[in-house]
Amino acid sequence: MTPNPAAPKATKPAKPKSPEERRAALEARRAQLDLRIRALATEERERRRREDTRAKIVLGGALLAFFRKEPIAAKALMPRLLPLIAERDREMVARLLDT
Repeated sequence: MTPNPAAPKATKPAKPKSPEERRAALEARRAQLDLRIRALATEERERRRREDTRAKIVLGGALLAFFRKEPIAAKALMPRLLPLIAERDREMVARLLDT
């Protein structure tokens, strides 16, 4: 049987490292892992923020459509919703509902 040229070749065992070298290697690995953990946390925060924004847009659109279809319901619910809307946005919301 012929040896497989693609098979990994056996390597010589590494020379034992000093405790300082092992510690430095572990600290470097820890730094890499910390970076990866922070990157994953950032990705998760951004994903949640995108989902939250999308949910707000979908819900806002559905509420607008409902209020336009049911103006009596809009008049009944708006006094309860207005305190939840930022003061700077209330006029814009009122204009949207009037159209």
